[in-house]
This record gives sequence, structure tokens and C-alpha cells, in this order.
Amino acid sequence: MSQSVEPEVVLQVSAVKMRVAYAETDRMGFLHHSNHLRWFERGREEFCRRRLAEYRKLEDAGTLVVVADAQLEYKVPLEYEDVATLTVSLVEVRHATLRFRYVLTRDRDGVVAARGSTRHAFLTRAGRVTRVDAALAALLTAPEAFSREGEL
Repeated sequence: MSQSVEPEVVLQVSAVKMRVAYAETDRMGFLHHSNHLRWFERGREEFCRRRLAEYRKLEDAGTLVVVADAQLEYKVPLEYEDVATLTVSLVEVRHATLRFRYVLTRDRDGVVAARGSTRHAFLTRAGRVTRVDAALAALLTAPEAFSREGEL
């Protein structure tokens, strides 16, 4: 008997343009594999920034958002000067965690270059798990307060 899997609910989405910089490439001219998670982080920061939920404000208030789990699947390489769209989707807000999904698409041909996900825990500065503040959850699940044109 097969189990049915419910489709994942996407709570909010942001699309961020990125360009492969020379310093991010390997000897073959491809975006080095270690940079994909950095790009995910930059996209996640921008997702939060566009909803007025900046990491800096959270940390200044004593709440840390730490990566508890990261997954990444490479599909095709991105090359130096390639422009790509990173789609960041918030798919879960729980008592003390968030989950994001990422799809990195090469703009010149629409091919998916990578997919991934991250799960984040909320901690106090003392390292204790804490609940997601209701006001923060509302900001994260709201539409973008502003958007930007151009690349990060």
C-alpha cells in the first residue's frame, strides 16, 4: 500500500537575480560548488529583508536563526558571468523552526542549475531553542513590502 504525500504548501516566495563573479568560479570557470549554499543564504537574507525581517534586527533583539539542516542537488554548472534567478520559498513555519526551498535557474535558457532546502532553528544568545515570535512569523509569511530590480 502506497502512502500519499501531501503537496508542500508555499507560504511566500521571492525571486533574486544573481550573477556569477570571477572570484566564485573554479579553474573550469564554473560556479564553485561551495558557493551554492552562500547563494542560498544571500537569497534567504533578501527574502527576509523584503519583508522587513532583517537578520540584523533579529540578532540585535537576541534571537539567532541558525541552519539546522541543508540539502543541495546540483543539476548543471553555472559559468562565469551567467545570470541566474534564485527562487526562495518559505515552506514551513513551526514552533521553533523555519524551512526554505531554493531553485536556481540559469536565465539564458531557463535550465535548473541547482535545487535545495534549509531548515533553521531559533535560538537565544545562550544557545537555547526559542519559539518563533508571532510578529516575526507574520512578517515572514506576508507579501514582499518592497522588491528590487537588478542583481545581488
